[in-house]
Amino acid sequence: MSRRILVTGAGGMLGTEVLSVLGTGPGKEVTGWSRMGADYGHRPVDATSAQQVVSAFADQDFDVCVHCVANADVQQCQDDPQAARQVNAETTRIVAESCARHGVKLVYISTEYVFDGTAENGYAESDTPAPLQIYGRTKREGELHASRVPGHLIVRLPVLYGARVAGRGPTWTEKLLHALERHEPVELDDRFERQPTWTHDVAVTLKRAVEADLDGVLHVAAQEGLTKYAWGRKIAEATGMPVSLVRPANTSSEAPVIPKPARPWLRTERLEGLGVRPPGGVSHRLSPFLRSIGVLSPAGAD
Repeated sequence: MSRRILVTGAGGMLGTEVLSVLGTGPGKEVTGWSRMGADYGHRPVDATSAQQVVSAFADQDFDVCVHCVANADVQQCQDDPQAARQVNAETTRIVAESCARHGVKLVYISTEYVFDGTAENGYAESDTPAPLQIYGRTKREGELHASRVPGHLIVRLPVLYGARVAGRGPTWTEKLLHALERHEPVELDDRFERQPTWTHDVAVTLKRAVEADLDGVLHVAAQEGLTKYAWGRKIAEATGMPVSLVRPANTSSEAPVIPKPARPWLRTERLEGLGVRPPGGVSHRLSPFLRSIGVLSPAGAD
Protein backbone atom coordinates (compact mmCIF):
# COMPACT_ATOMS: atom_id res chain seq x y z
CA MET A 1 0.00 0.00 0.00
CA SER A 2 1.32 3.41 -0.96
CA ARG A 3 1.96 5.76 1.95
CA ARG A 4 2.64 9.46 1.91
CA ILE A 5 4.82 10.33 4.89
CA LEU A 6 5.80 13.72 6.26
CA VAL A 7 8.87 14.14 8.49
CA THR A 8 9.05 17.47 10.32
CA GLY A 9 12.41 18.59 11.67
CA ALA A 10 14.01 16.77 8.74
CA GLY A 11 17.20 18.81 9.13
CA GLY A 12 18.00 17.41 12.58
CA MET A 13 20.11 14.39 13.46
CA LEU A 14 17.13 12.09 14.01
CA GLY A 15 14.94 13.66 11.34
CA THR A 16 17.63 13.19 8.68
CA GLU A 17 17.90 9.49 9.49
CA VAL A 18 14.12 9.00 9.69
CA LEU A 19 13.65 10.73 6.33
CA SER A 20 16.22 8.43 4.73
CA VAL A 21 15.03 5.15 6.27
CA LEU A 22 11.30 5.74 5.84
CA GLY A 23 11.87 6.49 2.17
CA THR A 24 13.28 3.02 1.45
CA GLY A 25 11.12 0.31 -0.08
CA PRO A 26 8.31 0.44 -2.64
CA GLY A 27 5.22 2.60 -2.31
CA LYS A 28 6.78 5.26 -0.08
CA GLU A 29 6.53 8.98 -0.80
CA VAL A 30 8.39 10.86 1.91
CA THR A 31 8.53 14.63 2.31
CA GLY A 32 10.80 16.49 4.72
CA TRP A 33 10.10 19.86 6.33
CA SER A 34 12.70 22.06 7.96
CA ARG A 35 13.14 25.77 8.57
CA MET A 36 16.15 25.91 6.24
CA GLY A 37 14.62 23.37 3.89
CA ALA A 38 15.44 25.06 0.60
CA ASP A 39 19.16 24.70 1.33
CA TYR A 40 18.99 20.96 2.03
CA GLY A 41 16.34 19.58 -0.29
CA HIS A 42 13.46 19.88 2.17
CA ARG A 43 10.32 21.95 1.95
CA PRO A 44 11.00 25.17 3.90
CA VAL A 45 8.33 25.15 6.61
CA ASP A 46 8.72 26.73 10.04
CA ALA A 47 6.65 24.52 12.36
CA THR A 48 6.35 27.36 14.89
CA SER A 49 4.23 29.23 12.34
CA ALA A 50 0.60 28.06 12.35
CA GLN A 51 0.03 29.84 9.04
CA GLN A 52 2.89 28.00 7.31
CA VAL A 53 1.86 24.62 8.71
CA VAL A 54 -1.82 25.03 7.81
CA SER A 55 -0.89 26.17 4.30
CA ALA A 56 1.55 23.27 3.77
CA PHE A 57 -1.00 20.67 4.93
CA ALA A 58 -3.56 22.19 2.56
CA ASP A 59 -1.11 21.97 -0.37
CA GLN A 60 -0.17 18.31 0.02
CA ASP A 61 -1.91 15.15 1.23
CA PHE A 62 -0.22 12.94 3.82
CA ASP A 63 -1.09 9.66 5.51
CA VAL A 64 1.48 9.86 8.32
CA CYS A 65 3.38 12.69 9.99
CA VAL A 66 6.49 11.92 12.05
CA HIS A 67 7.04 15.04 14.17
CA CYS A 68 10.76 15.33 14.98
CA VAL A 69 10.91 19.09 15.63
CA ALA A 70 12.40 19.69 19.10
CA ASN A 71 14.92 21.58 21.15
CA ALA A 72 16.64 18.86 23.16
CA ASP A 73 19.25 21.17 24.68
CA VAL A 74 18.32 20.97 28.37
CA GLN A 75 20.32 24.06 29.31
CA GLN A 76 18.84 26.18 26.53
CA CYS A 77 15.34 25.11 27.51
CA GLN A 78 15.98 26.02 31.15
CA ASP A 79 17.43 29.40 30.19
CA ASP A 80 14.52 30.32 27.90
CA PRO A 81 11.31 28.47 28.89
CA GLN A 82 9.18 30.47 26.47
CA ALA A 83 11.30 29.49 23.47
CA ALA A 84 11.40 25.87 24.68
CA ARG A 85 7.63 25.79 24.97
CA GLN A 86 7.23 27.26 21.51
CA VAL A 87 9.45 24.61 19.88
CA ASN A 88 8.62 21.54 21.96
CA ALA A 89 4.95 22.10 22.78
CA GLU A 90 3.44 24.71 20.45
CA THR A 91 4.79 23.18 17.24
CA THR A 92 3.23 19.90 18.34
CA ARG A 93 -0.10 21.57 19.01
CA ILE A 94 -0.03 23.25 15.59
CA VAL A 95 0.96 20.07 13.74
CA ALA A 96 -1.44 17.92 15.78
CA GLU A 97 -4.40 20.15 14.95
CA SER A 98 -3.59 19.93 11.23
CA CYS A 99 -3.17 16.16 11.46
CA ALA A 100 -6.56 15.81 13.15
CA ARG A 101 -8.18 18.12 10.60
CA HIS A 102 -6.82 16.19 7.62
CA GLY A 103 -7.03 12.66 9.03
CA VAL A 104 -3.25 12.22 9.19
CA LYS A 105 -1.69 9.79 11.68
CA LEU A 106 0.67 11.62 14.03
CA VAL A 107 3.86 9.99 15.31
CA TYR A 108 5.28 12.27 18.00
CA ILE A 109 8.90 11.90 19.13
CA SER A 110 9.21 12.36 22.89
CA THR A 111 11.87 11.71 25.53
CA GLU A 112 12.75 9.79 28.68
CA TYR A 113 13.00 13.19 30.41
CA VAL A 114 9.23 13.14 30.95
CA PHE A 115 10.08 10.89 33.94
CA ASP A 116 11.82 11.85 37.19
CA GLY A 117 14.18 8.86 37.17
CA THR A 118 13.32 7.56 40.66
CA ALA A 119 11.66 4.26 39.66
CA GLU A 120 13.97 1.41 40.61
CA ASN A 121 12.82 -0.83 37.76
CA GLY A 122 12.47 1.82 35.10
CA TYR A 123 9.37 2.97 33.26
CA ALA A 124 6.74 1.26 31.17
CA GLU A 125 4.55 3.16 28.71
CA SER A 126 1.69 3.21 31.20
CA ASP A 127 3.67 4.89 34.00
CA THR A 128 2.77 8.45 34.95
CA PRO A 129 5.22 11.10 33.73
CA ALA A 130 6.73 13.52 36.27
CA PRO A 131 9.26 15.76 34.50
CA LEU A 132 11.79 17.68 36.60
CA GLN A 133 12.87 20.50 34.30
CA ILE A 134 11.62 22.76 31.48
CA TYR A 135 12.75 20.41 28.72
CA GLY A 136 10.83 17.46 30.15
CA ARG A 137 7.78 19.58 30.95
CA THR A 138 7.54 21.04 27.46
CA LYS A 139 7.96 17.62 25.86
CA ARG A 140 5.21 16.29 28.13
CA GLU A 141 2.98 19.16 26.97
CA GLY A 142 3.74 18.00 23.44
CA GLU A 143 2.63 14.49 24.36
CA LEU A 144 -0.69 15.82 25.60
CA HIS A 145 -1.26 17.74 22.36
CA ALA A 146 -0.34 14.66 20.30
CA SER A 147 -2.68 12.45 22.31
CA ARG A 148 -5.69 14.38 20.96
CA VAL A 149 -5.09 13.10 17.43
CA PRO A 150 -7.03 9.88 16.69
CA GLY A 151 -4.67 6.92 16.19
CA HIS A 152 -1.61 8.86 17.43
CA LEU A 153 1.66 7.19 18.39
CA ILE A 154 3.96 8.76 21.00
CA VAL A 155 7.49 7.36 20.80
CA ARG A 156 9.73 8.02 23.80
CA LEU A 157 13.47 7.89 23.16
CA PRO A 158 16.62 8.10 25.31
CA VAL A 159 19.76 10.09 24.51
CA LEU A 160 20.72 9.56 20.87
CA TYR A 161 23.93 9.52 18.88
CA GLY A 162 24.33 9.76 15.13
CA ALA A 163 26.06 11.40 12.21
CA ARG A 164 26.56 15.13 11.85
CA VAL A 165 23.97 16.76 9.60
CA ALA A 166 24.34 19.56 7.08
CA GLY A 167 24.56 23.01 8.57
CA ARG A 168 25.21 21.78 12.11
CA GLY A 169 28.36 21.75 14.19
CA PRO A 170 30.27 18.64 15.30
CA THR A 171 28.43 16.01 17.30
CA TRP A 172 29.32 15.08 20.86
CA THR A 173 31.21 12.03 19.56
CA GLU A 174 33.23 14.18 17.17
CA LYS A 175 34.06 16.75 19.85
CA LEU A 176 35.27 13.97 22.13
CA LEU A 177 37.45 12.43 19.42
CA HIS A 178 38.90 15.80 18.41
CA ALA A 179 39.90 16.48 22.02
CA LEU A 180 41.53 13.05 22.35
CA GLU A 181 43.38 13.54 19.08
CA ARG A 182 44.88 16.70 20.63
CA HIS A 183 45.78 14.65 23.73
CA GLU A 184 43.50 16.79 25.88
CA PRO A 185 41.90 15.23 28.95
CA VAL A 186 38.10 15.08 28.85
CA GLU A 187 36.02 15.03 32.02
CA LEU A 188 32.62 13.37 31.69
CA ASP A 189 29.72 12.82 34.04
CA ASP A 190 29.76 9.50 35.88
CA ARG A 191 26.53 9.91 37.89
CA PHE A 192 23.60 9.86 35.47
CA GLU A 193 22.90 6.59 33.71
CA ARG A 194 21.42 6.75 30.21
CA GLN A 195 20.58 4.37 27.36
CA PRO A 196 22.55 5.75 24.38
CA THR A 197 20.86 4.65 21.15
CA TRP A 198 21.92 5.07 17.52
CA THR A 199 19.58 7.20 15.40
CA HIS A 200 19.77 4.69 12.54
CA ASP A 201 18.41 1.93 14.78
CA VAL A 202 15.63 4.23 16.01
CA ALA A 203 14.65 5.07 12.43
CA VAL A 204 14.51 1.38 11.48
CA THR A 205 12.24 0.66 14.45
CA LEU A 206 10.06 3.68 13.63
CA LYS A 207 9.64 2.36 10.10
CA ARG A 208 8.32 -0.93 11.48
CA ALA A 209 6.00 0.91 13.86
CA VAL A 210 4.59 3.04 11.04
CA GLU A 211 4.12 0.03 8.76
CA ALA A 212 2.32 -1.81 11.58
CA ASP A 213 0.14 1.28 12.26
CA LEU A 214 0.89 1.17 15.99
CA ASP A 215 -0.84 3.63 18.27
CA GLY A 216 -0.65 4.74 21.90
CA VAL A 217 2.78 5.05 23.52
CA LEU A 218 5.93 3.13 22.60
CA HIS A 219 9.36 3.11 24.23
CA VAL A 220 12.30 2.58 21.88
CA ALA A 221 15.65 2.39 23.65
CA ALA A 222 18.77 0.29 23.90
CA GLN A 223 18.73 -1.85 27.02
CA GLU A 224 22.33 -1.08 28.00
CA GLY A 225 22.94 1.61 30.59
CA LEU A 226 26.00 3.86 30.55
CA THR A 227 27.11 7.13 32.08
CA LYS A 228 28.78 9.59 29.72
CA TYR A 229 32.11 8.65 31.29
CA ALA A 230 31.64 4.95 30.53
CA TRP A 231 30.37 5.83 27.05
CA GLY A 232 33.39 8.04 26.37
CA ARG A 233 35.79 5.29 27.44
CA LYS A 234 34.15 2.87 25.00
CA ILE A 235 34.59 5.39 22.17
CA ALA A 236 38.25 5.86 23.07
CA GLU A 237 38.82 2.10 23.20
CA ALA A 238 37.07 1.51 19.87
CA THR A 239 39.14 4.17 18.09
CA GLY A 240 42.49 3.40 19.69
CA MET A 241 42.63 6.72 21.53
CA PRO A 242 44.22 7.04 24.99
CA VAL A 243 41.51 5.83 27.38
CA SER A 244 43.36 7.44 30.30
CA LEU A 245 42.42 10.87 28.93
CA VAL A 246 38.74 10.15 29.58
CA ARG A 247 38.15 10.94 33.24
CA PRO A 248 35.17 11.18 35.58
CA ALA A 249 34.14 14.76 36.17
CA ASN A 250 34.79 16.30 39.56
CA THR A 251 31.36 16.85 41.06
CA SER A 252 30.38 18.26 44.42
CA SER A 253 27.64 16.82 46.58
CA GLU A 254 25.47 19.80 45.69
CA ALA A 255 22.47 19.23 43.46
CA PRO A 256 22.96 20.23 39.81
CA VAL A 257 21.62 23.62 38.74
CA ILE A 258 19.20 21.86 36.41
CA PRO A 259 17.49 18.86 38.03
CA LYS A 260 18.09 15.75 35.95
CA PRO A 261 16.54 12.32 36.34
CA ALA A 262 19.21 9.97 37.69
CA ARG A 263 17.93 6.91 35.85
CA PRO A 264 14.92 7.49 33.57
CA TRP A 265 15.16 3.95 32.22
CA LEU A 266 12.77 3.19 29.34
CA ARG A 267 11.52 -0.39 29.48
CA THR A 268 10.68 -1.98 26.13
CA GLU A 269 8.31 -4.84 26.98
CA ARG A 270 5.68 -3.52 24.57
CA LEU A 271 8.17 -3.39 21.71
CA GLU A 272 9.42 -6.88 22.47
CA GLY A 273 5.85 -8.16 22.82
CA LEU A 274 5.29 -7.10 19.22
CA GLY A 275 8.20 -9.28 18.16
CA VAL A 276 10.61 -6.36 17.69
CA ARG A 277 13.96 -6.44 19.43
CA PRO A 278 15.01 -3.17 21.04
CA PRO A 279 17.95 -1.34 19.45
CA GLY A 280 21.36 -2.65 20.38
CA GLY A 281 23.42 -0.91 23.04
CA VAL A 282 26.71 0.92 22.61
CA SER A 283 28.74 -2.27 23.19
CA HIS A 284 27.22 -3.83 20.05
CA ARG A 285 26.46 -0.82 17.86
CA LEU A 286 29.38 1.56 18.44
CA SER A 287 31.68 0.01 15.82
CA PRO A 288 29.03 -0.02 13.04
CA PHE A 289 28.21 3.59 13.89
CA LEU A 290 31.86 4.68 13.81
CA ARG A 291 32.30 2.90 10.48
CA SER A 292 29.21 4.67 9.12
CA ILE A 293 30.74 8.09 9.82
CA GLY A 294 34.19 7.12 8.50
CA VAL A 295 35.99 7.02 11.84
CA LEU A 296 36.72 3.28 11.55
CA SER A 297 37.59 1.42 8.35
CA PRO A 298 34.78 -0.63 6.78
CA ALA A 299 34.52 -4.18 8.08
CA GLY A 300 36.91 -6.45 6.29
CA ALA A 301 39.06 -3.57 4.97
CA ASP A 302 42.81 -3.53 5.51
